Amino acid sequence: MSVTQNLEAQNALAENIQANSRSVDQRMFGILTVLAVIWGFLCILNFMLTEIITIDSLMQAYSIDQLKYLQDTPGWVSVAKAMTGIGWLCGAVFLHWRKKSAYHWFSVALVGTLMVMLDSVLRDGYYVLGPMEAGVNLGMVIVSILLFWASYAAFYEGQLDD
Repeated sequence: MSVTQNLEAQNALAENIQANSRSVDQRMFGILTVLAVIWGFLCILNFMLTEIITIDSLMQAYSIDQLKYLQDTPGWVSVAKAMTGIGWLCGAVFLHWRKKSAYHWFSVALVGTLMVMLDSVLRDGYYVLGPMEAGVNLGMVIVSILLFWASYAAFYEGQLDD
């Protein structure tokens, strides 16, 4: 085997490895996009349900302490929940399009998630509402951090376009 053939074989192997790594990146972007869309829709659905639920339904589902907690929820928490859902959905669209704006939208979603969690901590929501509230918020934080981190890495590795 000549030196030229050896170099051509090495170049072909390098191109094959690079093509495989691009296809893995593309699949991961697809998985992250689907995850963001699902969580975004769940967040928006939860937000909409909390805005349209009737008093009778609330009284059947919650205790008096829990109802007082929900009634005393500040307006900025509703804004933070909307930020989270909209951030995830917009981030998913821009991630699907491989645009750098995905990073910024997932940043908005992370800030909104942390604001909701801060409210739960400050008003002792984990104790009042029980383990479900803690589980939902923990899941939201994990997903927000994952999406933010993935878009941050893609943003600074140049995998996203302008």
